[in-house]
Amino acid sequence: MSKLLEQFANYKFYLVGAYPEGQIGGLCLNIILAILSIIIGLSIGIFFGLGRGTPRRYISLPCIVYIDCIRSTPLLLIIFWFYFFLPVFGVKLSLFWSAVIPLSIYASAYQAEIIRAGLLAVPKGQMEAALSTGMSRWLALRSVIMPQAFRMMLPSFVSFFNSQFKNTSVVFIIGIIELIQTGVIITQRQPDRMFAAYIFMAIGFWIVCYALSYAAQKLEKRLGILDYESYKPEICREDLVLLPLPKAIKRLMITNK
Repeated sequence: MSKLLEQFANYKFYLVGAYPEGQIGGLCLNIILAILSIIIGLSIGIFFGLGRGTPRRYISLPCIVYIDCIRSTPLLLIIFWFYFFLPVFGVKLSLFWSAVIPLSIYASAYQAEIIRAGLLAVPKGQMEAALSTGMSRWLALRSVIMPQAFRMMLPSFVSFFNSQFKNTSVVFIIGIIELIQTGVIITQRQPDRMFAAYIFMAIGFWIVCYALSYAAQKLEKRLGILDYESYKPEICREDLVLLPLPKAIKRLMITNK
């Protein structure tokens, strides 16, 4: 326990690396990599998500190939492609962008599937009703379909952001000094503090992921995404349910009697 408490003396190195004397690193770099890759990947994923859902095969087929190939490839291998292979062809990237670009490509494939699933979850009648008012298909998609689909996508986006934040730990393999690499550096200097350092790194990831999950639950509640009453069929009575019901549903059933 004392060794774990001693790691708090290195909290600044865990959080920001050598900054301001050197480049920013540590946990802050993990967060920066996750945010950048999510934003860049979303801009790419929107294109491929919409393209995969189109009935035109010459558009949907390349999108399907791209999404399936990226999702079937380990993230570590994609990072190796950009870090080791591009310099062979004369393309030189900084260490930072050698991590951001593979992470963004990896994120784009998964976000494209989230977008496609969200669009498919919107009833077809919504598009037909929008077109019947004289809207163009693009205007109906932007003004009617996407706002409804976004409410359904939001939990999946937050869940994927959590996953992507943890995926940023993989980039330590190419020498980027993020949270995992800071712990490795500390354990190399103090080998007897290895176990305590790894626990401290796990705590850092847990705090960020838990904060994101908590914020997502609050946002879902505020937007009214979790509406149990709209999903409860009339026949669903407490005496017919084999599993215990959540308290929220029980209260709804009592008030409706």
